[in-house]
Amino acid sequence: MDALHIHNGTLVRMDAAGRVGSGDLLIAGDRIAALGDDVPAALAQLSPGTELRRFDAAGCLVLPGFVHGHLHLCQTLFRGLAEQSDLLRWLRERIWPLEHAHTERSIAASVRLGACELIAGGVTCINDMGTVRLTEVVGETLEQTGLRALFGPALMDSGEGVPSGMLRSAQDSLEEVQRLAKHFAARERGRLQVALAPRFILSCSEALWHDVAALSRERGLVIHTHIAEAPNEGSEVKSAVGVHAAPYFARHGALSERFIGAHGVWLDEDEMRLMKDADAALVHCPGSNLKLASGVADVAAWRAHGIRCGLGSDGAACNNRLDTFTEMGLAAGLSRARRRDEALTARDVVALATIDGARALGLADRIGSLEAGKQADVCCVDVSTPRCAPFGIERPYEALVHGANSSDVTLTVVAGRVLYDWGDWKTLDPLEVVADAQREGRALLERAQGSLA
Repeated sequence: MDALHIHNGTLVRMDAAGRVGSGDLLIAGDRIAALGDDVPAALAQLSPGTELRRFDAAGCLVLPGFVHGHLHLCQTLFRGLAEQSDLLRWLRERIWPLEHAHTERSIAASVRLGACELIAGGVTCINDMGTVRLTEVVGETLEQTGLRALFGPALMDSGEGVPSGMLRSAQDSLEEVQRLAKHFAARERGRLQVALAPRFILSCSEALWHDVAALSRERGLVIHTHIAEAPNEGSEVKSAVGVHAAPYFARHGALSERFIGAHGVWLDEDEMRLMKDADAALVHCPGSNLKLASGVADVAAWRAHGIRCGLGSDGAACNNRLDTFTEMGLAAGLSRARRRDEALTARDVVALATIDGARALGLADRIGSLEAGKQADVCCVDVSTPRCAPFGIERPYEALVHGANSSDVTLTVVAGRVLYDWGDWKTLDPLEVVADAQREGRALLERAQGSLA
């Protein structure tokens, strides 16, 4: 068994007690073995032959790895190709034709490019919605990167502007989800989980929503979808199905503790109550919402209603960064602009990216806080830099949200495995990743050219 002793750091535990303070952390195997005063005794109890590595976290905050609650890794190759648009035009004129042009090689390159950025930014867990095909390639590639992930194919069996090759029957789609869930459940000790990912109301028939809800209940699978993202989407949904998103999901039995809805910008009070009553979760994607002119989600209102909520970036085609620090800063600033005296605090925002994000994904029993026995998903952030001085250690939440950036991450660990260490990726070669992405991105764009508006 390998062990990692992180010493000289400041532990930001994100536990129920809100403990912050100098101390060490010991990882043994894939678990957090001990923290603070308990580390010396735990070190003495390591079995003979344990390979012990030490990491000096002086000047660093040691915290749970970031949980990225909504993402489209299949879109990383599209960065910069779908600019200055709103949601529905963006999907119909750019994103769906580009997704339709993916091959096994291009989607693997897209996943690796996104993972390279995420890992260097302290992200340890993601919730990813793929395209309709090639999901096994996404899973195999994620396995190689070392990230923890929920992922699944985008389910689409209807919709205006969807290329015919992007439509799949409910039966075929759900059979694939079940096959993939079985395939990946037996690997990596649960680090990879397959989810149901119906894209949104306008691309899924009523029959598909009914079957998704039934399969979620039967197999305990997460439902990951988009909800109330943009005003024009909302009007089209109301015209198509007669009600807004949350009542529609409730009508079809899709709202439950397994439901994760991205965006939620245009939810009204009644819809938020429906979400709370079902114990459904929401994920805030402020950068994407601004870039697509979708609006500003009222996350303080979500929290006031008691809704579980997390933080994400959405895909690189509508952000364009996959950067938790950027999203935290935006989440804090937008909340302050919207609510002023009832805005999210810096600690609230860090919670969105860690323990609250883990709760939103149904994983808080395993990750999201630094506690003995939990999975060792950890990152270290250097706050001794000029942009975090002079009080980076004394005021850690403010440093993380308003000062630090992704280049300050010094260590990323998932399930006890070091993925990134002071600029050194352990599972990816960034030069190869970028070269492959450039090559595959150009080829994909050439394949899609005739279909793009």
